[in-house]
Amino acid sequence: MLLHKFRLSIFSSTQKIILHVTSDFLLFEPGEREPEDDMKLRFEAVAAMPEEDREVAKAVLDAMIVKSQVTQAVEQVGKTTAKEKG
Repeated sequence: MLLHKFRLSIFSSTQKIILHVTSDFLLFEPGEREPEDDMKLRFEAVAAMPEEDREVAKAVLDAMIVKSQVTQAVEQVGKTTAKEKG
């Protein structure tokens, strides 16, 4: 995390615009943020779908991500509560 902050501090937003690159390009090594091979194939398949189907796939992924984050948060609260009672 500290390395990423350092990398970000090196380049201002003006430099990113001048270089015509994304912040991910500046922050991460090649392949560092790419999905695993099995997920990459799935994402490529979704990318080839019609726009309407891609929007549905994105909505399903977003819902699964939120569900996972909420589940983790509830588990963390449960652990904290159990420690306080114990």
